[in-house]
Amino acid sequence: MDQDRTEALMAKYLAGELSPEENEELEWTMLANPALRVTLQVLQRMRQLPAGSSKEEQEALERGLRRITEEPVSEYHPASDALYQETGKIKRLSARWWMAAAAILVLGVAGVMLYPRTKTRVAIAPAPLQDKEITTRYGTRSFLELPDGSKLWLNAGSKVKYADGFTNGRRELTLTGEAFFDVKHDPEHPFIIHTGKLNVRVLGTSFNVKAYPNDSTMETTLINGKVEIDFKGDPQSNIVLQPNEKIVIPLKKPLAVSNAGKEAIRQNVAPDPAYRTLIETSWVEDKLVFRNESFSDVTMRLERWYNIHFSFEDQRFTRDKLTGYFKDQPIKNVMDALQISLGFHYRIEGDTIRIW
Repeated sequence: MDQDRTEALMAKYLAGELSPEENEELEWTMLANPALRVTLQVLQRMRQLPAGSSKEEQEALERGLRRITEEPVSEYHPASDALYQETGKIKRLSARWWMAAAAILVLGVAGVMLYPRTKTRVAIAPAPLQDKEITTRYGTRSFLELPDGSKLWLNAGSKVKYADGFTNGRRELTLTGEAFFDVKHDPEHPFIIHTGKLNVRVLGTSFNVKAYPNDSTMETTLINGKVEIDFKGDPQSNIVLQPNEKIVIPLKKPLAVSNAGKEAIRQNVAPDPAYRTLIETSWVEDKLVFRNESFSDVTMRLERWYNIHFSFEDQRFTRDKLTGYFKDQPIKNVMDALQISLGFHYRIEGDTIRIW
């Protein structure tokens, strides 16, 4: 969704004029960036004067709000980068969006509110269910609405599975791959995510879990709220994450389960200054971003993103480091940019890309 469309939906939301279809469209946008919901709440509170306020005070408030939503500010020019691939005009930002940016910074999230490139909405009615499994193929991403009202985005090549007990307050699921969660607050029924080497326990928050079986690391990134990381077989190493933190677990082999907690690395996270997006959750906004990653790790992400396969005839390129930002780019454009950076040769043969 472009900025003008998002602004129009925000204005209609504040005026109470959204149609059911537009309300669902705005909900997608707010779920892709939870900070937008906070921004709308701030604007709503601004409209509310204390009881007994005069007509003149109400009119003054309305004039002020109109000025906020209509005044333009200076243009933003993204930092130059050899791999910067996003095209299109740079739009002027209204003062309303500076307010949105302030709310985003408070939550430690940044980015333009956009739909996923390939999305599937799966609405699950809150009724008793048999064991349920949702899978996304390579090249696709899905949005799921769970029976308890929680929402999640499922990245390419990922899977979630939960039992019918989910509808009775037992909020547990198993994740393989990557998902972004917006969990409905329910202190009586913790929300638990099971992965290969850890469990993530939450009460109500938004966060990202990345646990692909073939990746070199497993990650949990907290946007807001609080989560507890429970290492299977190592209860003494449990970690409580604070907002704007992530935990990275190396998946070296062999790695004893009892050592997983000791191997974990806690890191602070912040929006990337060049791309103005949080790299860990940029995929929800349909952005493919990587910074100082090995070509080997990048190709694994590209395989999931584009549903392709890489074959290296020269392994020396796999260790080279890459930084890049791509949005709505065909795989050939991506490969051309990476080729300029690393100097390799490539050819596309059906669903395989050969590197030499």
